[in-house]
Amino acid sequence: MTQTPRVHALVLNYNGWRDTVECLESLFRSAYPALQVIVCDNASTDGSLEQIRGWAQGTVLAPPASTAALRHLSEPPVPKPIAFTELSRAEAEQGVARGRDAPLIIVRTEANLGFAGGNNVALRYLLALGAAGHVWLVNNDTVVAPDALDHLMATAAGTPDAGAIGATVLQYRHPELIDVIAGGRTSPWRGAMPHVLGAGTRHTALPVRPAVPDFISGACLLTRIATVAKVGLLDERYFLYAEDVDWGLRMQRAGLALAHSRDALLWHKGGGTAGHSSPFFDYHTIKSHLHLMRKLFPRHQSAAALYFLGRCVAPKVVRRQWRRLDAVRRAVHDFRREIRGSA
Repeated sequence: MTQTPRVHALVLNYNGWRDTVECLESLFRSAYPALQVIVCDNASTDGSLEQIRGWAQGTVLAPPASTAALRHLSEPPVPKPIAFTELSRAEAEQGVARGRDAPLIIVRTEANLGFAGGNNVALRYLLALGAAGHVWLVNNDTVVAPDALDHLMATAAGTPDAGAIGATVLQYRHPELIDVIAGGRTSPWRGAMPHVLGAGTRHTALPVRPAVPDFISGACLLTRIATVAKVGLLDERYFLYAEDVDWGLRMQRAGLALAHSRDALLWHKGGGTAGHSSPFFDYHTIKSHLHLMRKLFPRHQSAAALYFLGRCVAPKVVRRQWRRLDAVRRAVHDFRREIRGSA
């Protein structure tokens, strides 16, 4: 009898326990029979660890879903307690096997490592254990359909050459609208800034054959642990943004395909870490994409510089958005000096 492949869902939390426990409620409703959830907490200061532990023990309830049409994905609460084990970053990266089969594993990363760094702690844990199966990156500000993972795994079984598989990601606040179809496309001539596929279109208008993406969105990305071992971990020089673009391009350059699981649905709140019109967003977007250009498209850096000037500088000058313009300046400065971390 064929054994069901194990899937490890990775959820990264940073000062967002309310979103995280709503996401966990939906994940633990999954129909897929071989799912383990690993929550990595990036040194939250809002009591997230205590709240997530309390949720697993049944003493903390997930806040009600703010979108009524999606409440069935996280309400009523799944049965508690849920058995969990807790590891430090050092224990995880050394592959300490304590509680390795628990349905929920909580890892204290003990620093704000960013998206790539936080997820890499869990990836190193699985590699150190010699775990087999698949890894499912899921943003903490999402809720997933109970059959989403079944569809993702069916697509994985049908596309053995796929490096990563994405879902149909819908908008949490407007559940009928698409947030992203799997991922997006990128071009060095546009400074490697991504074009997200399908954003803002209605779910009913989902094309039968969407464009083939260059990358899979990190909001929902399924890959094999063997692929991680082959291609490498997420690049931690991206503190935030573009790490999924980098991973997708590296997978393609390794000869792997990228796929879309049409019927795998989840709903994404978006903007949980930073608003898309903020100095924080500008800083990390610019710095990350300058690094992406230098790393993967070195011959196009001059064209990218012109694009950035027109796309990211000129509009802010016209609108007199001086704080955002200063964020761009700091991003370029820190990129040149290879300064890592948050703004």
